[in-house]
Amino acid sequence: MLKSDGKTAVVTGSAGTLGRAFAVRLAREGRRLALVDVNEAGNVETLRLVEAAGGSATAETCDVRDADAWRALEARLRARWSHLDLLVNNAGVAGAGAMGEFPLDDWQWVLDTNLRSVVLGCHTFAAWLRENPASSRVINVASLAAFAALPSMGAYNVAKAGVLALSETLRTEWKAAGVGVTVVCPGFFPSGLVTAARMMTDEQRNFTQRAMDEAGFTADDVAAAALEGAERGRMYVMLPRKARVLWRIKRWFPNFYLRLIAARYRKACEEGIA
Repeated sequence: MLKSDGKTAVVTGSAGTLGRAFAVRLAREGRRLALVDVNEAGNVETLRLVEAAGGSATAETCDVRDADAWRALEARLRARWSHLDLLVNNAGVAGAGAMGEFPLDDWQWVLDTNLRSVVLGCHTFAAWLRENPASSRVINVASLAAFAALPSMGAYNVAKAGVLALSETLRTEWKAAGVGVTVVCPGFFPSGLVTAARMMTDEQRNFTQRAMDEAGFTADDVAAAALEGAERGRMYVMLPRKARVLWRIKRWFPNFYLRLIAARYRKACEEGIA
């Protein structure tokens, strides 16, 4: 795990399931945390759990889609901290709907929350991360959706694919400055994501919830794997094993992979579960 000798971390989406898991794990290491979320009540609960775990934190109410909010956050944190060691870009929302049916306003909501927020976080803190003499790290939370290209998930797929591409770009761009970059691509796991998701059909919502319920791993497992991967300097963290298998099939046999997904989607439509 990442060492905690007076180190600091910013965690976005900290009121949610995965953000909270990151925050509590980092608190156990004695980190000083900035918990960043627009959900003030949920963030206060995360703050309580962080303090119970032995960490110290501030709950920062912030809309991560807003560049001015990011600049204000940086100013507040620079006034308190001498350095920034870790940025976890975790904030995200879910949406599902076929092209031409999923509203453009919902496309914008998904792209702004899942991709623009990561761009803004990395852009705003770039200089501060590079200033760290002991090296710093960034963990960007993408998804299996970044490469799986699941039908009726266009907005979510595009946003998470952008997070993956940005992370790969920064991995090389920031290497000389000693800033490590790790991108996390988990499959479905139990979370509250479905509650606020914007989905066109009950079938899409039910499919997502069922996949989460049957995942076999948790948000804490994702956070643990991500932090270990960052400590080891890994670029990619993918779980469960199925995600790693799909990643390899997609890279090595892309046309076969897309035919496979199309066939499974057609079958799901025929069975009325897609």
